[in-house]
Amino acid sequence: MNRYLALVLALFAVIGAVALYFYFKPAPMPSGVHMPATPAQELKREKTVPVQVAGPIQVYKPATKKKLKLPAQIQDDPEQHVVASTRTPNDEREHTVTTVLDASTGKFETYDRAEPLPWLAVSTKSQVGMYYGLKRGEHVIRLEGQQELLQIKAVRVGAVATLDSDGETFVGVGAWARW
Repeated sequence: MNRYLALVLALFAVIGAVALYFYFKPAPMPSGVHMPATPAQELKREKTVPVQVAGPIQVYKPATKKKLKLPAQIQDDPEQHVVASTRTPNDEREHTVTTVLDASTGKFETYDRAEPLPWLAVSTKSQVGMYYGLKRGEHVIRLEGQQELLQIKAVRVGAVATLDSDGETFVGVGAWARW
């Protein structure tokens, strides 16, 4: 009876872990679509205040809206102007991009800060690969799948499965570092 109880508890633990995983899984940003940026965490509860600018504000020429592939309603609106745009590196860290206005000159400056890796976070990255190589002197094709579940700083915890052309398989869990 203890064996069945342990099996049922393990099943509930797995179902609970899967449910939590999908609950906290962030939705990916759509590629090529301009979305309004969410304010940085530090600004969530802050109020904005009006500022008088000494002179004209420095903006980019209207043609830059097309170069940046902004939505048509922004490109067609002569009252909307580009003051800053940046592209952050594709790395493992979140970036906080902040644009600052110098009210005395009317110029904007944009800063990019790479955030520290989180101590603990849900990670939802998956990867699949196919490899060709030697195994015990024989040529083998290997299919491998990897699913990250947790991130602890630069260490990832997840599951891995491989299938070799010689019929051998491996399924397991483990940790690996990414930098």
